[in-house]
Amino acid sequence: MVYLHSNILTDVTDILLDIDGVLLDLSFDKKFWEELVPQEVSSIKNIPIDEAMRDVLGASKALYGTLPWYELSYWEQKYGVNLIDVARENSMYAKFLPGAEATLKKISASNKRIIFLTNCDSRLLKVKANQVPFMQYADEWLSAVDIGIVKEEQDFWKSAFNKFNIIPENSIFVDDNIAVVNSALKAGIKKSINVTMPSGDLSVQNQSEAKLSFKNIEELFRAI
Repeated sequence: MVYLHSNILTDVTDILLDIDGVLLDLSFDKKFWEELVPQEVSSIKNIPIDEAMRDVLGASKALYGTLPWYELSYWEQKYGVNLIDVARENSMYAKFLPGAEATLKKISASNKRIIFLTNCDSRLLKVKANQVPFMQYADEWLSAVDIGIVKEEQDFWKSAFNKFNIIPENSIFVDDNIAVVNSALKAGIKKSINVTMPSGDLSVQNQSEAKLSFKNIEELFRAI
């Protein structure tokens, strides 16, 4: 793990943050995709839950990191399910990561622009936002699904930079996905940081290969 200078926001104008696994506990997404979606597929198709889980997991692995993997509409059409209803019925599981909201309040007072950049489908994001008040801290936000380009691709960054007049050299970016962190680095954001503990219960932990990594944003921004 590499620690930055104590004043991490020196020369930074924009703080770019992923949402799931950085602000929100990834345990919701884990439960949603690994348990709730297979349960719905099992019910709709009248097949055993084990078969539904194998089907969903196999399809998910094949599409990981691509646009369909993040698109609710793809999965809804594939399995004939209404995933927004599933998300709404289980929205109580969405929550901030420990220390995340306090950190958001702190960096909001730093007079820097805060922009949320997420691969999460905006339809699912709105369900989460109705449960957890994270959107009030964003000056701007962008869903990769809305523009049809995931953060793993360079065209996403070109679009985001143009849309929000972002200067990559003057920005800091935080994500729990190392592939996305590497994509941001390639796009010119030198302060691209990987968080390694995206779930509060530690059910998901990343063995990061990033040059800059922290357990969570609370640890990252503790010095400011």
